[in-house]
Amino acid sequence: MSGAAPYHDDDAPPHVPRWAVIAAGCLMLGTVALATISRLTTPDYSLPAATAPIMAVRFIQTEAQALLVQNAATGKPITTIAPSADAFLRTTLRTMIEARLADGFSRTAPFLLIPAAHHVLILDDPTTGEHIDLQAFGPSNSGQFKALMLHNGDRS
Repeated sequence: MSGAAPYHDDDAPPHVPRWAVIAAGCLMLGTVALATISRLTTPDYSLPAATAPIMAVRFIQTEAQALLVQNAATGKPITTIAPSADAFLRTTLRTMIEARLADGFSRTAPFLLIPAAHHVLILDDPTTGEHIDLQAFGPSNSGQFKALMLHNGDRS
């Protein structure tokens, strides 16, 4: 004996059919192509729309737990939101205000409502640098913030 282990059929590398290798390659190429197309065609949501101005708003909680919404630039009230209304708006603001307080900022600084391209509305907190694409939460939730811009237009 030469000291080498005898060759068995079980030691042969597994045979992979040619069609399986081609299919795997096509799948990988297709994935890369779709990711590239998606990346190149995604709209830029950061561009403000030319027709709608950015609105600075301040939210003040009243003793009755209602939410008074003020135009931060003019100080005029926009609307008052009842304690049981607009849960998404309240939860979003509560989360952003908690982030402000954790960073040592005031809760009364105004937020910015920024209309962007493709009917997107962005809620921006200039004190913390956080911003939320409200459209990502669906039309009914983003509509709670869009209504503030409509109310503001009524009172200007």
